[in-house]
Amino acid sequence: MSPARSSRKRYQEFVEDYKHRRLDQVSEAEDGGPAPASPRPGSRRAYLRDYLRWLKPHRNALGGVFVLALVVAGLQMIEPLFIRYIVDHVILNKGLDNTARLTRLNLTGLVFLTVIILSHVGGGFKDYRQRILNVRVMLSLRRSLYERLLHLLCRVSGK
Repeated sequence: MSPARSSRKRYQEFVEDYKHRRLDQVSEAEDGGPAPASPRPGSRRAYLRDYLRWLKPHRNALGGVFVLALVVAGLQMIEPLFIRYIVDHVILNKGLDNTARLTRLNLTGLVFLTVIILSHVGGGFKDYRQRILNVRVMLSLRRSLYERLLHLLCRVSGK
C-alpha cells in the first residue's frame, strides 16, 4: 500500500480503518509484528469483577473519599452565590443605610471567608485520604501479585 499523499487521504484511510476496527492491525503491520488476537467477549466484565473484588476491602474508605469529594464540590459551588448575594442584596440595595450595609457586608464576608477556608481544608483532607487509599489499594494489588508469583514458583519447583 502506497503512503497517502494528502492529509485528507490519510484521514479518510484512518476513518475506514476505524470503522472496520483495523487500527491495531495497521499499527502492528507498520511495526512488523503480528496482529493482536481479539479479546474474548466477556473478558472485560471479568476484569471489572476482579477489580471490584480487589476494591471490596477498601469500600468504606472509598465511600468516605466520595462523600468528601461531594461536600467539597458543594462548598465550591456555593462561593459564586455569595458574590451574587453581596452585589445584589448588600451593595445595590437602596433600602439600606450605610451602617446596615456595612454590617451586612462584614457578616456576609465573614461567612464567605469561612466557606472558602472550609472548602480548601476539606479539599486538602480529601486529597490526603485519596492518596492513602491509592497507596493501600496499590499495596494490596502488589501483595496479591507477589503471592500469586510465589504460588506459581512453588508449583513449578515442585514444592
